[in-house]
Amino acid sequence: MKTDLNSLKKELSRLTDIRYLKKELSRIAGDVRKEVRKFDVHVHLTPQAKERLENLETRFNEVLKALKDLQKQVDSNLDRFVTMVRKKTASKRAARGGKKSTTRKKTVRKTSTKTSRK
Repeated sequence: MKTDLNSLKKELSRLTDIRYLKKELSRIAGDVRKEVRKFDVHVHLTPQAKERLENLETRFNEVLKALKDLQKQVDSNLDRFVTMVRKKTASKRAARGGKKSTTRKKTVRKTSTKTSRK
């Protein structure tokens, strides 16, 4: 039982050591990267799966192109709207005589004085 407790303490101290954990994590990540680079998806795919993958890539590219076009259209409409709003506010300002605002900040004053208690 005592050896198990000592081994648990040792393992726990290793796990709480940040430098050790970082080192192990980077080692494992390096191994995973190597394996991923070696793996070739096309070797393991059937001809049907390859065809489906090509169709999926084509559809993805089409959707991406449509999204880019839609984003351009949204940006254009937004720019037009902002320009229109700026023109409207400028024309209203000019109609008022060039003043930005006719309302002023109100100050709050005390309405009663303190009375002394007896």
